[in-house]
Amino acid sequence: MLLRWLTVCGTVLAAGCARTTAPNVPAPSAEAVALDARSLAVYRTVADSIYVHTTDRPIAIVATTLDTTCTTSPCVDINQRWGLASLWWADSDSSEANSARQSLLARSEIRFDLRALPAMGGKLVSIDESRVPIAGSDVTPWIAFRDGNSLAAGALQFSGVGFGESGQTAIVFVDWRCGPACGHTLSVALRATSDSTWRIGDMLLLTSQR
Repeated sequence: MLLRWLTVCGTVLAAGCARTTAPNVPAPSAEAVALDARSLAVYRTVADSIYVHTTDRPIAIVATTLDTTCTTSPCVDINQRWGLASLWWADSDSSEANSARQSLLARSEIRFDLRALPAMGGKLVSIDESRVPIAGSDVTPWIAFRDGNSLAAGALQFSGVGFGESGQTAIVFVDWRCGPACGHTLSVALRATSDSTWRIGDMLLLTSQR
């Protein structure tokens, strides 16, 4: 059985930074595609249920979905990077799970506009990808990040959402960055509870910095 677990890194920097107003987020490039309400509901469920609930702090949402271009060599296949190599979320229905995987892969090259997500209210703020400290950054850029983004605990960037053929299941890849030695990537499977609400069914941790 696959090991399925999640470690959320909460407060990683001093909490005494003065609260400031989050900067205006530049409009995504012309290629960014507006999101449908169903995808927004999936993103909101993941952001609120895992990160806001665990840290009780604002969470910065990167304004566009992930670019799938490899940043390391050799390039690892996207099925492995995003936890899609096996149908670990299938719950005995491989056809439904496979259709969700194919849906996600079909959306992998599309950059979606996530600015509507924080606009829905709650402890979410929008941020341009360039404002998230790069991998390997020390504590100083993270202090500046928190100070400039409503004391956000970290930054979330999502893939597109893959939906099963029934429309009742979904799968999404998440990249969470929260400090010099804090962050993870994971794949999250969800099930619909109504036409507009979702619950997390299972998660697969892929990488972790601790």
